[in-house]
Amino acid sequence: MFKRLFFALLGLGAGVTLGVYAVRKVEAASARLSPQNLAASAGTRAGAARGRLAAAVQVGRAAAAVKEAELRAVYRVRTDEGA
Repeated sequence: MFKRLFFALLGLGAGVTLGVYAVRKVEAASARLSPQNLAASAGTRAGAARGRLAAAVQVGRAAAAVKEAELRAVYRVRTDEGA
C-alpha cells in the first residue's frame, strides 16, 4: 500500500516538475520570439555584421597594399605620386 502511494506521489511530483519546466521554456521562447525582441536582436546582429565587414575590408586593403608594393619592387615599377 505504501509502496503504491510512494510511487504515485513520485510520478505526480515528476509530472508537475516537468510540466512547470515545459511551461517556463515555452514562455521564455515566446518572449524571445516576440516582435519587439526580434527587431532588437536583428538590429544588434546587423550592427555586429557591419563591424566585421568593415574590419575585413580594412585587412583586405592592407594586404592588397603590401602585395602591390611587393610586385612594384619585383617588376621595378615607379610610382609617380605627383605626376
